[in-house]
This record gives sequence, structure tokens and C-alpha cells, in this order.
Amino acid sequence: MIRMGKTLHRKMSHDMILQRTRSRHFGSTATAAAAAAAGKAGTIVLGTGWAGFNVAINVNRDVPLTVVSPSNHFLFTPLLASSSVGTLEFRCIQEPIRTVLSSKGRYVQAMAKALDPDNKKLICETAFQDVFELEYEKLVIAVGVKPNTFGIPSIQEGNGIYFLKQLKHARGIRNNIIDSFEKAAVPTVSEAERRRLLSFVVVGGGPTSCEFTSELHDFIKQDVSKLYRDLLPLVKITLVEAGPALLGPFDVALQNYTHGLFRKRDIDVRLGTAVTGVQDVEKVGYHFMCREALLSDGTKLEFGTMVWSAGLAPQDFTSSLEDTLELHPRTKRIVVDEYLRVKGYEGSIWAIGDAAVNRQGTPLPQLAQVARQQGIYLAKVLNGTQGQDEKKFHFWSLGSMAYVGELKGIYDGSSFGEPGMNNNPKVPQITGLMALLMWRFAYWGRQTSLVNKMLIPMHWFKSFVFGRDVSRF
Repeated sequence: MIRMGKTLHRKMSHDMILQRTRSRHFGSTATAAAAAAAGKAGTIVLGTGWAGFNVAINVNRDVPLTVVSPSNHFLFTPLLASSSVGTLEFRCIQEPIRTVLSSKGRYVQAMAKALDPDNKKLICETAFQDVFELEYEKLVIAVGVKPNTFGIPSIQEGNGIYFLKQLKHARGIRNNIIDSFEKAAVPTVSEAERRRLLSFVVVGGGPTSCEFTSELHDFIKQDVSKLYRDLLPLVKITLVEAGPALLGPFDVALQNYTHGLFRKRDIDVRLGTAVTGVQDVEKVGYHFMCREALLSDGTKLEFGTMVWSAGLAPQDFTSSLEDTLELHPRTKRIVVDEYLRVKGYEGSIWAIGDAAVNRQGTPLPQLAQVARQQGIYLAKVLNGTQGQDEKKFHFWSLGSMAYVGELKGIYDGSSFGEPGMNNNPKVPQITGLMALLMWRFAYWGRQTSLVNKMLIPMHWFKSFVFGRDVSRF
């Protein structure tokens, strides 16, 4: 019997799953098809994020590869905040996974639901509720994480509340921002309701939240001031962070620098404050339902848009493996050794990226650069150019960067090098235009396709010279 997590087991039994499983041909390449014809199970990669994508693009063509993910593209997440206000367009920050795999493997748009590691079988379900079974010889779990709502029932996506993790989130935020200004521009809307519609609440003080806040400020200063001139005095941005400072992983000097910039821009930064819930309130004279954020200090904030980027939680599939694989007792991430192998299944299952945590030493941060380096490392193992226990994985930090608005950036080089080593190079902190140029050049250089390397500078230039597009579609 396939061992499944408790949640999935309640929904359907193993017999029910297999009853719905169908034999399907997914249109593989010659290499994968030859392996299947020979009765050999290939390598399956779960996920198309930073970890899974870098495995896929770096494995050799002779490796029978299948990528399984509900998302058929790789998203360049550091530029997601830019696309949510129109600085960049959505399609120039993603790479279609089928384009990458066109000559080396196959892709299945589905979500992993259950794992039988002893028999090397995987149960998957498509978005169309088709359930099927895949066999594997080697499995790479790189399913990433999801937004953490900390068990607050009223924090659910929709009706003005948005996460910022996927392209659909950025598109929803962008449309809602434009809708809010168009609603506020209706002559019959009262000033009180206009202020509510144009109140933007950003929850979380990490790099994603600060970059979105900065991009939103730029949009308001550069575009709203021209297109919705009469509404500009009614706009308010509030950033709520439960911790004592913004940008927790950064050097204190850079935290203070960013906080000072936000304060000069009249961005209301509330530190040591958490959002405990959201409630709907009917108010006389309002055309639209009023939504209020409830804060831990007892205050309430009316808002038209809330962007929630307050933490990370394991995917449901990862949580379902609690009775199957070793999970970290607190974070529920899959525990791996120094070779990224899962205990008890060395040589057949690896876990990388945000879904995994190292057993020894200080846990590596959940960063794109960690996941990318793990994907490149594991591709060498799968290619056979490096033995699975020949060389331990070592993360080499390139430092941390963030965009903080008005053509300014920050770069923290204090973490440059291998964590825990005393002989790492000393790299200074950089702020202002120079840090922005580093930020843009680094992320432009990380693009995989020539198309995106051409489009991204073009959109930066267009936004700077001609402004952002505020069309709603």
C-alpha cells in the first residue's frame, strides 16, 4: 500500500486513487521514450521554481527526465514586485518550462499528491482532477513553499487581499490597484470611501514587502501624480511588520537607511505590530463593502488593497510526507544530509530549495540563490559527473540586494562567502544608485533566454521615459 499523509488519506483511500489512475502517454522526447520502452524508470523533478528549474536546465540530454509541476513556467521572483505595478510586464519575468525541456525531457502539468518511496511510485493529480501514477528511479523534491497566514481564518486571497508569490498574484494586485483608482475617480464616491479605496496595506517587512512598497511608491509618485492628479493627496501606504525592524536579514545600517527613506516618503511603517485578522464592515454612504485590518495594538486600518508577504509555510504535499520522510519538527521542511539526500532513501530521493532543510549546521536561508546553487549541484550528480557522496554541498552567498525606490538600492555584502567561515572576503555595504545598478545588472544577467534579456531593459526604459501602462484587462 502506498503510504500517504494524513490529510490526503482522509480524502481518498489508496484503492480509490488507483481506481482513478489511468494509463497516459504524455508526449515524451526520444530519450525519455526510449527509456520507457526499455522498462526503465527515469528521473522525476517535482517543481519548476529556482531549485527544480536549475536541475532541469543543467541535466544532460541523455538523462531521462520528467518535470512535474502545476506551474508550466519558471518565475524570476526577484522581479515579481516590479511586474505588480507595471514597471515590467509579466511575460518577461518567466520562462516556459516546455521551451527548456523541448530537447531533453518531458513536462506534466500536475501536482504531486502522495509518495510511496519504498516502491518508487508517485501519485499525481492534474488541474482537471485526473489522477495518475508515475514510477521513478530518482526523485527530486523541489516543490517550494506557500504563503504563511499563521492560521488566521480571515486571511484568504480575494476581495482586496493578495499574496505575492506567483504571477497570478502580481496580475491580481496590478488590476486591483487600477480598479481602486478608477472606483475612487467616480464622482459619486465620498472622500471617506476614496481614502479607504486608496489605502494600501503591506504586511511583512522582508525584502519582498519592502520592494513592493518601493515599487508602489514609484508608481504613485511617477504615474498617479499625472493620471489621477486629484486623487494623489488621498493615497496612503502602510507597511506592518511584527518584528522590531525592516529587512531582518540585512545589516542594521541598511535597515535604518531603508526605514529612513520610507519615513521621508510618508510611508507609515508600523514595527512590532501584527495583523490579527480582517473584517468586513458595512458603512452608510459607501458604494463598496469596507474591509478593515485588525492590528495587534488594537487599531484598525481600512484598506482597498492588502498585500500579504509575511512568511512561508510548507506545501500541502510536503506536510503530507510526515509519516513517510523525516521532516523538521518545527518548520516541517524535509530533512536532508550534506549531499541533499533524504534519510533512508539515499541515492533515490533528494530534496532541495525551500522545501528542504539541512540536518547539520545552521539551516540555510530560504533564498533563491540557495535553491539555484542546489539545483546546479544536483544536476552534476544526476549527470554522473559527480558521485552522490563525492562532494558535499556548500552554499556560497553572494550577499543580499533589494530595490528601495526612487532609483535607489541596497546591497549587503556582510554575508558574502560561505556561511560560518572566518576567511570570507570583506565586502562593503552599498546604497543608492550604484546599488540599484548592481541589482539590475545582476538580475538581468541571471535571465535564461535571450528574449527576456532583450525585453527587460526595454520595459525599464519604457517605464522610466513614458510611464507605466494603467490599462485594465
